[in-house]
Amino acid sequence: MDDGELKEIEARDDPASGREPEGPAADQSSAPEATGDEDVPSEPVDPRAAREMYGDDFDDTTTYGPAQFGRANTQHNYFGERSLDPIIGLLPGIEDLLEIYVAAGSDGDLDERIASRSTVCLVGPRKSGRFSAARAALARRYKPDDIYEIALPANVRPEALNRKPECLAEESGFVLRLTGDGHADAIRTLANLFRSRRSTLVLIKDGHLGRWDRTDAEVPHRMPDPIEVFRRHLAAALRTSCADEVERFLTSRVRRELTSVYGPRESVAIARAIAQERPADDEKMEELLERSQPGRRTRATEILLSAGEDSTVRSRRARQHERAFRLAYAVFYRKSLHYVFEGAERLLREIDSAALRPEWGSMALQDSVGTLLGDTLGEDWRAGRHADAAARNGSRVAWIRDRGLPKAILDVAWHEFDGTRRPLLKWLDHLVADGDDVMRQAAAEAAGMLLNHDFARVHLDLTGKWAASPKPAVRQAAALTMTLVDMAGDVGHQVRRKLSEWCNGNNNYRRDTAARLYASGLEQDLLEWSMFDLARIAEDAIQKRFHTVARAVNQLYRPDRAKWIVDELALWAGVKPLRLHAARALLALTRRVEATASDGRPELLQRLGEKNVDVNQLGHLWLVAFVEPETAAPAAERLASWIGHADSHPDLRRAMAGLLESIAPEWRRVDFYLKRTSAFGDGLPEWASERKRVS
Repeated sequence: MDDGELKEIEARDDPASGREPEGPAADQSSAPEATGDEDVPSEPVDPRAAREMYGDDFDDTTTYGPAQFGRANTQHNYFGERSLDPIIGLLPGIEDLLEIYVAAGSDGDLDERIASRSTVCLVGPRKSGRFSAARAALARRYKPDDIYEIALPANVRPEALNRKPECLAEESGFVLRLTGDGHADAIRTLANLFRSRRSTLVLIKDGHLGRWDRTDAEVPHRMPDPIEVFRRHLAAALRTSCADEVERFLTSRVRRELTSVYGPRESVAIARAIAQERPADDEKMEELLERSQPGRRTRATEILLSAGEDSTVRSRRARQHERAFRLAYAVFYRKSLHYVFEGAERLLREIDSAALRPEWGSMALQDSVGTLLGDTLGEDWRAGRHADAAARNGSRVAWIRDRGLPKAILDVAWHEFDGTRRPLLKWLDHLVADGDDVMRQAAAEAAGMLLNHDFARVHLDLTGKWAASPKPAVRQAAALTMTLVDMAGDVGHQVRRKLSEWCNGNNNYRRDTAARLYASGLEQDLLEWSMFDLARIAEDAIQKRFHTVARAVNQLYRPDRAKWIVDELALWAGVKPLRLHAARALLALTRRVEATASDGRPELLQRLGEKNVDVNQLGHLWLVAFVEPETAAPAAERLASWIGHADSHPDLRRAMAGLLESIAPEWRRVDFYLKRTSAFGDGLPEWASERKRVS
């Protein structure tokens, strides 16, 4: 912020006039939306919630995401002056992969293409083992230490690699995951680049290839044998090379289970579970397999199929009532049972509407909960009545012992019952649009499960519409859904593609939803990519009403990122639309407590004491916070807290004194607010007062 801008703001609320500076109430732009809805804060999502939501199918070992990239990269401040650069990270664990890799049916075709072309595309469905096949193919041609993955920032096309060919190692293999349909252009524009580097690029793309639409550079991926995948991973988990030890667990029951898996990941999950539990007999093995994804889907099918033989219209509706109740029971898992009743009634209404039935009214006083749930879920419900009843009012809570079963019930309802999808999507939409917070959360989690099955359809009917809603609570539901799905690791690239579209589009509500994703815990592969998006979002006038951007910056903070984030926020402070968000973000960061200290010292003050943060940049941000009417009084309270903490802990005084010196040029304004705090109405401590005299 230059002197002219500072004086312009000071003229608006000069403390020397003897009156209080204007507060947020005087700024009409910070009023709630015309709809009357107040802001709904974005809370960070606990990754354990994603683990619970996805059960054993959740895989936190994927190499795609923030954990893989950016650890040794230098962050750059962009501010839209130039486009973000692709990043290239060495792929770890190639040798470990080769020890357990099972050849896919398409490996021969892929090797032939790689031998004759510099750029090829491996096309196949998710969870089919494409990424492992691509890495193994490159490992058959290059050394393990010469295999890399390329990650592209949002809205950057693969052709951007041509800008800096020297960034690509020679005689190396590269993997690039694609979103959308840009693989043909990427193959054409990148072929010469990788040929000149004597390297190979394997593109990975979602979808299926038939013979009629296949080109010379494209290879349709075929999944490996699930039983062989099981053998290889079980041997590795048992740490044995004895085939008999592995075959002992490969019973006929296990073989049947493996023929029903969706992909290699489920075979691996079964192998790891058996290696961990080592079931001693058929009964123990049966209990284990019931918790596998194929086993859960079998149980879910039994749950959703009614035993009634009568085929009259009324009996069919009664069976649909049972299915609707059981679906609602799964969606409102661990919620009060009245949500199940209300949810089932709403779902049955959607089913009746899809069937063009007349209005029959509610199904009242006909069946008990036990009858509606059937044997399997009824047993769980009865057990739940005695589980933690005092703490959770267990007699009125939808209880399912197997946490992965709700996902399987939705899976079966989505895939194996005719005409279910449209009523199911409309039901979830109504729960989010018209329900309370509990309904919205449950519907958002259910929508996340369905996104993994059909991202395009569910996004079109649900999350894409929610993201553009004028209601903050509905936008928050979209953010929760997309964040959970991103954490699951299966459709993360599609989530980030939509995130890019929202940030680059012209809809302020969608951009607000994008900020809520960041505030909920989503991160790009590099910190600068996330902050680049947040800077664009912060320019929207609507964001003055919300603290979403500040919460997102706070969520992105890590101790090792302190200097970069403070420097970035100092740059924000020089751009008028971003200044308020820089001040809000500073206040959020100053509330953080240093994790390893027992005295509750401020995290950012500790980083300042360790000289990991530039004192002048941090001081500049404090001045910005005192200049903005909305943040001035809270900034004084936070600064007073810092001074008080430094007064009680002499090891922090030097750092605090340096900070006070950096804000000395505008001390009159700071002093005006600081004297109105409860801590320093009588003045500063002597050590601080001496360092704060203005010449």
